[in-house]
Amino acid sequence: MTHRVSLLIIAFVWVPVGCKPPERDRCLVQGTARMNGQSLGGFQISLYSESVGGGGGEVNPDGTFRIFGPMQEGEYTVYFVISEDTKGAAREKLQAMGVPMKYRRAETSDYKVTLAPGPNHFDIDLKP
Repeated sequence: MTHRVSLLIIAFVWVPVGCKPPERDRCLVQGTARMNGQSLGGFQISLYSESVGGGGGEVNPDGTFRIFGPMQEGEYTVYFVISEDTKGAAREKLQAMGVPMKYRRAETSDYKVTLAPGPNHFDIDLKP
């Protein structure tokens, strides 16, 4: 009986409390990604900050994206990559879209966004 009570107490105490950042410290990011008005569906969008890291997500066929996970406020560099899992004709199609190489790496992209706590919406339209 003592073991059951101990296990029950441990189960209630062990529940992870406070593992995620407080809501006030989280930035939710969504929007659209296009180049010259054409959807960048199939690309991966990434946001990177030297000071706080970053996050990313897939651009949907209609150009919409949503970045999941806790993001902190601050300035981020936006860049787009083709997933290593994208093969064959799908990869060729994305490469043929002609996204300039400067937007394909965090070190060379000059597209910046600033995240504020709470919801953030960005309509990104890259220009060659």
